[in-house]
Amino acid sequence: MTQRILLVGVVVLLLFGLSALATSPFSGSWEAALAISPSPFSISQFSSLLTVDYTIGGFTASSDSEVHLTGFIWQGFGITGSLGAFNVRGDVLFGPSTGDFIYDQLIITTDIAGISFGLYAAQLSSDVLGGPADGSVLRVAGSVTSLEIVNCFEMGARVEDADCDGITIYHAATGLRRYYATNPLMVGKGFTGDKLTVSGWSFACLSNGSVSLYMSDQGFDSLQFDLSGLGTGLSWFNVDVALTFQLQTKALVLTPTVNFGDSTCIDTYLEARMGSADTSIVGIELYGIGATYTAGDVTVKDVSVLDTGRYAITTEEYGSVIEDRGDAVAGGHEVCAGYWEMLSIAVAGDACCGYRYSFLADTYFASGGGLFDWAMAHLEATIPVSQALSIRGLLEVSTSGLNHLGLGVALSW
Repeated sequence: MTQRILLVGVVVLLLFGLSALATSPFSGSWEAALAISPSPFSISQFSSLLTVDYTIGGFTASSDSEVHLTGFIWQGFGITGSLGAFNVRGDVLFGPSTGDFIYDQLIITTDIAGISFGLYAAQLSSDVLGGPADGSVLRVAGSVTSLEIVNCFEMGARVEDADCDGITIYHAATGLRRYYATNPLMVGKGFTGDKLTVSGWSFACLSNGSVSLYMSDQGFDSLQFDLSGLGTGLSWFNVDVALTFQLQTKALVLTPTVNFGDSTCIDTYLEARMGSADTSIVGIELYGIGATYTAGDVTVKDVSVLDTGRYAITTEEYGSVIEDRGDAVAGGHEVCAGYWEMLSIAVAGDACCGYRYSFLADTYFASGGGLFDWAMAHLEATIPVSQALSIRGLLEVSTSGLNHLGLGVALSW
């Protein structure tokens, strides 16, 4: 019954927005890209994303259709707007190639006397890993002096916050993903947990701290302390601490940070090495280092991995940072495995029609590569032709030759 009510509620909101399509202004965009691999010749990538928005009074209804080489992957519908003092958002996702309903969510928020209230409800189809599932969360947030207090009353779901992600839905054949704030976890459950978080407190050498208490329907689950900027007596060296207590276990995560000052842009990737009993620090491992320098419209970035067996550089989409391979897999992050260094040059500037052009060159190095261990170069550029049209080019070469050659267009109205 809960699933039917939720789905009907979202669909009614969508139909309400789409019903005035013929008399309402609309806008949208279309992006398409094609990439080929010359040896042997094949179409390695094709993508098309059509997005259309319809504005009706205080509501905006949207439709997005995503097609790739393997077929019609996603068809999403959404609506956002206000009903009096309430802000409303609804989302529905379908898999057109298989004709499956995949996911929907309904979010209603409002502010009363400085306190924010939010109801988050969602359901996941049985055709998706983790489904079927449905649930909701009642979120209440407010502040007292410098403290921010958030309480999430969970009924079979969790909602995105500082310590918890929403849900990422993957398409196995292509690796495509969609992200939503509400994560349903089970079917037909009532109360499943309550999470209380108090953040923004500081004392002594702590600049920012938070504590989270989680109670499940079985009783106490966990108590977590997050301490940022814990001083060490050295102005350039601090430690972030995450301490978690559960019924039978205690977990301590230390993240050392080195501060070189505001005028420098150097990132150090450090990890505290614990003793066998996890009660003492036996050393600090430096597994990567990065540097970024910006001058006008030009940004130069260099990232080096010191332990390529455990760590890798993420792709440009995920920030080109060093990440543990296991964490990357768990988070669905794409990495450039096997490379020990990346040198990147990005240029952006003003072009016609008030838009900006961009150019990016990422060069990767690996042991056993070519000259100076050069292994692969990825180049892409975006050039606006008019206010509504821009063209994008892509070139990727490696020690084995030309890997990909691509062309894309983006049209908006």
